[in-house]
This record gives sequence, structure tokens and C-alpha cells, in this order.
Amino acid sequence: MKVSYLGYKTYTKNLDIAGNTLLNISLIEDSNILNEVLIKAKGKNDITNSEPGSHILNLDRIKKMPAVAGEVDILKGLQLLPGIQTSQEGTTNLSIRGGSHDQNLFLLDDAPIYNPSHALGFFSVFNPDAIKNVKVYKSFIPSQFGGRLSSVVDVRMKEGNNNEQKISGGIGLIASRFTIESPIVKEKSSFIISSRYSYAGFVVNTLGSGLSELGVKSFRDFNPNKEINFFDINAKVNVELNENNHLYFSTYVGRDHFFYSEIDDSSSMDWGNITGNLRWNYIVNTRLFVNTMLVYSKYDYSYILRDDIREFKWLAEMQEFDLKSDFDFYLNPSNHLKFGFSIENHFYEPGKLIPRNTESITKRFELEGKKTIEGNIYINNTQKIGNHLKVNYGFRYSSFFLLGNASVNQYDEDFNIIATKKYKNGELVKFYQGLEPRISANYILNNGHAIKAAFTRTKQYQHLISNSTLGLPTDVWLPSDTYIKPQTANQYSLGYYGSTKDKNFDFFTEIYYKSMNNVIDYIDNADLFLNPNIETQVLSGTGEAYGIEFLLEKKKGKFNGWLSYTWSNTERSIEGINNNLTYPTTYNKQHNFSTTLSYKFSERFNISSIFKYTSGGFITVPVGTFNHYGASFSYYSSRNGYKLPSYHRMDISANLKSKKNTNRRWQGEWSFGVYNLYNRKNIFSLFVKQNPEYLAQSKAYKMYLYGATPYISYYFKF
Repeated sequence: MKVSYLGYKTYTKNLDIAGNTLLNISLIEDSNILNEVLIKAKGKNDITNSEPGSHILNLDRIKKMPAVAGEVDILKGLQLLPGIQTSQEGTTNLSIRGGSHDQNLFLLDDAPIYNPSHALGFFSVFNPDAIKNVKVYKSFIPSQFGGRLSSVVDVRMKEGNNNEQKISGGIGLIASRFTIESPIVKEKSSFIISSRYSYAGFVVNTLGSGLSELGVKSFRDFNPNKEINFFDINAKVNVELNENNHLYFSTYVGRDHFFYSEIDDSSSMDWGNITGNLRWNYIVNTRLFVNTMLVYSKYDYSYILRDDIREFKWLAEMQEFDLKSDFDFYLNPSNHLKFGFSIENHFYEPGKLIPRNTESITKRFELEGKKTIEGNIYINNTQKIGNHLKVNYGFRYSSFFLLGNASVNQYDEDFNIIATKKYKNGELVKFYQGLEPRISANYILNNGHAIKAAFTRTKQYQHLISNSTLGLPTDVWLPSDTYIKPQTANQYSLGYYGSTKDKNFDFFTEIYYKSMNNVIDYIDNADLFLNPNIETQVLSGTGEAYGIEFLLEKKKGKFNGWLSYTWSNTERSIEGINNNLTYPTTYNKQHNFSTTLSYKFSERFNISSIFKYTSGGFITVPVGTFNHYGASFSYYSSRNGYKLPSYHRMDISANLKSKKNTNRRWQGEWSFGVYNLYNRKNIFSLFVKQNPEYLAQSKAYKMYLYGATPYISYYFKF
């Protein structure tokens, strides 16, 4: 038997197998090859064997890509893949196949992350030093995943090195990070702790003040009081109890503080995520494996109004406690059954208002909390039929219980309250349920290419109430209730996948169509902030999304990268909005093109570049003003009736590793580059202000985030 992998010495052993045999093999690193390698299962690398519409992110390649201020970001890397785009320039909010950013399920070691953003969406919460692999599902979503309409982004943390201690870190312009992994008991248990801290506000203030003093035009009126900082900590422990039992515990803690006067000069925001997962992996026998998990997730957010007589702090949070169990049963070489269940407890505190001092005119106020339970069961079979066909089929049954203590209003046609019904603590307020069938087929042709088709039904019981494309922390998560029904989607896809004979190029094209029911949007002039009757401010209807995706990827050789293009369209039709006419969503960007290229000059030096182009999204803007009894008012276009300018930019970067020294453990790497090379002023926000001297006149202003931004970072490990 031979075991080999890039960067490690080949292991060879003669075996005499008389029965079931378990071998634990540790490969020895080959110091003559690259130190950093990405380990992935062979089948997962083969484009013809993977699920339709799924992608495994190559973390080693992402780390070498140009990045904002040198900060490597997993979600920014996902935006370069077909069918995935940002819902707003500069942010990590993803719109996947026509879905809004709240329709994506982000999992970190099976724990949901409700806000995957740092610094108002400029960076993601996923520290690349702590991440082992990332897989995104956007076409066929396996039955074990549920709760979101559009996609699943499954992120797995590293487990720590159980043979030797390793330390790594990095120092950048706006953030620094540090990671340690080590065995607890050699070859039996290990841990990893990875932390990151950003001092972006300090850097912006220092650079902005300096440029203002030098008379640089765009910084002459710079206000050096930006408050932008965040930190996060990832930790994981794994313990091998015996050859059949393994325990894992992982946790994530992250906090943000944000104040940027050009965006909002009167308030600041704080938010954070906490997750934990205790997982027991039990090998029952050679055919049955069980993973049982206790999962915790908390997301809290606050909005602080300052320098105002109202002087208040707005707080909200949600918590989730889950029990999950997944079973893998290998029925025979052709059938792999996966089944399980989950019980999810959700607690919502939609918001409360607290005066910050005794001089504040604000009165304390608190919205009614909500409690829900979701019960899910699923079963899925991956079946091989002959040498060419693999079918993946199953279903997920989900049930939803909204429980008291609660009050439910009854309204007349004009949304006036005519009655209120009270529910006791634990009493059932509303029940929903549904079956979510899923099937995919993968037919491998004689030339090694494949045709793939899939159907997936998904259901979402949680809703993000928002009138912003930014994904602000003050957006409110709420469960389905008497008036807000669960969202559902049916997606159909068909694709052609293949590789060249030398396996040097992979390519695919896939078309999809998605129909959605009970999607929600806010009414005109909606009042969403601390509204106890939020159901009167939103309406629900239907939506559809369709498109075609292309990807060409070169994996081997000194020169590699990929080209990605998507044409898509997504619309909504909701009675009571836009005069009952169909309208585009804000993230309906029909053309999405990107290239990612890298050239490796030597084992020490490589360069990379990114070019990205997308059509402009749609927004609702004032198109005129009118006077009424001496007061001036704006009137607006149709819903999302104005198309923004297109977005494009180019980034370049270079990475230089230190010279190899077999007598020295310390290894360093410099990364430097320019983000937005040709200084494109892509629009971030468009706002309209009235002329204070002549109210009948208004003027529009465009705000952009980045010009050409050079950066330099240093990474190390020993």
C-alpha cells in the first residue's frame, strides 16, 4: 500500500489482510516542497463527481488573491464564482441565484452564523487561519440542510495538530492575527486557538488626518473620529476517547463596534456572534457512523444614538439551542444512506429602548419576545447505478411551532386593530409544516464528461425585516407568525460538466429556474424601527429567478485561475407594492463576470490578479418634489425603478516567501498589492438632499468606498 500527498513523503507498507483492519497513518512533511497544502478528498476534486451547483473553495488560492487592505476574505472569494454576487458594493452580503442575503445559511462547524460580517459588511467573520474547508451548495442542497431558501455555505474549522506545536500569524494595515495549534496528548487529542483584531478606525483616522494636512483634495474636510474595530476568536478541541469514539468542541466569539460619520454622524452600532458545538462521533461498526451535536448560537446587536436629546440605546438579540443527530449507513457499495433529526429552539428579543442618561427624553420601551421550536427529520440516499449514473434523492420534513407568551392582533381592511388575542406561556400560537423533496442525477458520459440535473424544494421560517441592502445590524430577525408565512422555493437546474483529456482544465455550464412563494417586502413609507405591529409594514407575494452560469478553470501548471460569467434575472410580484406590477429586486444584476489569474514564478514568488464586472443594481429614488401648504415633499420612482451604474475593478497582488532554511523553523511571507488598481469610483450609496434655501430643488450625491488602495502584509509561522 502506498499513501502519498503533495508536500509529504510517500508512505509504503506491505499488508496481509485477514479481516477488518484500522490503520492510523501520519505522513512526514517533505521540507523540499511547499509547506502549505490543501488536503481534499479525491472524489471531491473531480468536477464530474460533485453535486450539481456545488463548489469547494481552494483556501490556498484565496490566500494569494488580492484583498481589501490585505485582509484575506472567504466570502469575497465566493463572490468570484458563478451565480454568487454581492448584494452591495464593498460588503460580504451574498446574493445567490436571485436570493436576498438573509436566504443563505452560514454554518461554522454546524452552528448557524446570523450575521457573517465585520465592519458593516466590509469583511467576513471567517478567519482564514482557522478554517479547514468551505463548501457552498446553491443548486442541489442535501437533505440534512434546511431553514434557508437559496444556499448553504458550510464552513469547517481546523482541528489542531496532534503531533507537534505550530504557531502562525500575520500583521496587516488594518488587522493582525495569531494562531496556535498543539497536541494535548500526542496523537490522541489536540487544540487550536486563532484570534484576530482589527484597528481599522485608528488607521483611517491617522491616514486621513495626514492627507488632510497635506492638502489632498478629497481629504481636506476629513473628520478624524472614525470608530471601526472588531475582534474574533476561534477555538477547537478534539479528543480521541478510543478507536470508536471521538469528541469535538468548537466555539466562535466575535464583536464589532462601528461609527463612520460619512455614513451616519449621529449614531454608532455594536454587534456580535457567539457559537458553540459539542459533537460526539461514534463508529457503531464498519457500516454505521453517528454524529450527535449540541449546538448554541447567539447574535446580539445594538444601536446607540448620541449627541441628541433623545440619547438612547437600542438592543436586540436572538438565541438558538439545537440538538442534532446524523447517521451515515453504508447499505452496500452502491448505496449510502444518510438520515437524522434536529430539534431547534429559537428565542427572539426583537428590540428594547433604554435611555442612556437621566437627561434623555426617551422612555424605556420593549417589544414582545417570541419563542419557536422547529423539528426536522430527513433521509437521503446516494445510489450508484452501473458505471455511469449516480442519483442522490431524499426528503426533509420540517415543522414549526410559534409559542406564547404572546399577543396577536386582528385588523380591519385599513390595518386598524379591532381585537387582540392573548396566549399563555407555552401555548401554541401558530403551526406550520412542510415536505421538502430533493433529487439530483449525475450521468457520466464515456468521454469523462457529465450531465447533471437537480430539483430542490426549500422552506424558510425566519425572516430578516429590512429596507437596506447593506445588511445593517439593526435589521430585525423575526419568525413566521399568524400573518408572516414561511417562504418556500422550488429550484430546477440542468448542467454540463467536464474536463479536458489532460485534466488541466475544468469547465461547466448550468441553467436554473427558481420560483418563490411568500417572499416579503416592506410597504411604501414603512416604519420598521421598534414597531410592535411589524406585520402591518410588510407584504408577501411571489418571486422568480432564472439564469445561466459558465465557469472555465485551469488548475495545473505555473499559470492557473478561472473565468466566470453569469447572466441572471430576478423579480418580485407582491400585491399592494408598485401598483401590483412586477418589479426587479435591488440585487438584480443581470451580468456578472470575473477573472482570477495567478502565475507562479518560483516556489517563493507568485503574482495574482482579479477583474470583476457586474451590471448595476436597482433602487428607488426621488424623481421630483412638490409643495403642500408651504412644506416640500419628495415623490418617488416605481419600486426599484432606477438602475445604478455598472461596477468594475481590477486588483493585483504579489506574494514573496522567505528562503528555505532547514535549520530554522521560522517561515515568513510578504504580501503586497493594490486593490482597485485604476481607481474606479464604484457607487456605494446614493442619497438625495433638498436645497435648504429653495425646497423645490434637490440634489443627488454618490458615495464611494475605495479609490486605488495599496496594501502590505506580513505572515509568519513556526
